[in-house]
Amino acid sequence: MTVPSLILRLEPLPENAAGGSPPSTALRAVVDLDDSEPTTSPLARWSAASAAAHDPCLVLDRDGAIVSISAAAADLLGCSDAGVIGRQLLDVIDVVDFETGSPNPDYAARITPLAVLDGQGLSRSVLRVRHPDDALVTVDTASASVHDAAGSVVGSVSFLASVGSA
Repeated sequence: MTVPSLILRLEPLPENAAGGSPPSTALRAVVDLDDSEPTTSPLARWSAASAAAHDPCLVLDRDGAIVSISAAAADLLGCSDAGVIGRQLLDVIDVVDFETGSPNPDYAARITPLAVLDGQGLSRSVLRVRHPDDALVTVDTASASVHDAAGSVVGSVSFLASVGSA
């Protein structure tokens, strides 16, 4: 599957409805899809929304690779949003056991962003992630499969919330 490219551009803010002009330095970020991916693709639409979102969210392709991640999700999960696109989720985050704080590969494969790739639909779970500075963060995840027009699973979209630090 081809990962859609997102183009982030900065443009001046438009004049407001009252006719005033914003300061010349006021810019807004605009996310566009490149021309090689149809804008009607469900995965491409979710990817564009995730990349522009203020809230923590991410989109995975059918194989579990990160297609898009919001800056808030990258911060919450302890990863850089710039270097994770195209990488497997479990290669980017360090999911650990709740009791021991040790890596737990068996548990990691069952986290909802990956579990819903089997077509489960909507799913929710809590996971614990170790940041590079060794801080442990507990994350509530709500994930759903993303389907194409034929009904096949093409990826997943996940919304995240911090439950706290350990």
